[in-house]
Amino acid sequence: MHDYVYHDRKMMKWLPFNALLEQGDYINDLLRGRERIERPVLSPDQQDELNYTLETAFLFGHEVCVSYYDNHRIKSATGTIGRTDLYNKLIYIGEQAIAAMQITAIEIL
Repeated sequence: MHDYVYHDRKMMKWLPFNALLEQGDYINDLLRGRERIERPVLSPDQQDELNYTLETAFLFGHEVCVSYYDNHRIKSATGTIGRTDLYNKLIYIGEQAIAAMQITAIEIL
């Protein structure tokens, strides 16, 4: 029995468990898909109200909380509007640039 040499099968012994990993990735993708939301569609009246609130906050230097759509989620930024870029349609809150078309709500604090 001392002459026996063990030959390891290396990764071959773990191949049956690879299917479980792929199933885990699939389940994670499904769960992430549940968290995704579609971009809200704003009516023209809501857009006019957002525009008015934006102009008021920018002119008087009010602190605002801006909710915006980014990468299938609604995010928010708080601060004063430092500047606007009319050519690229961007609003700057501190160093953060937010596209005007992604804004869903503006609240003056």
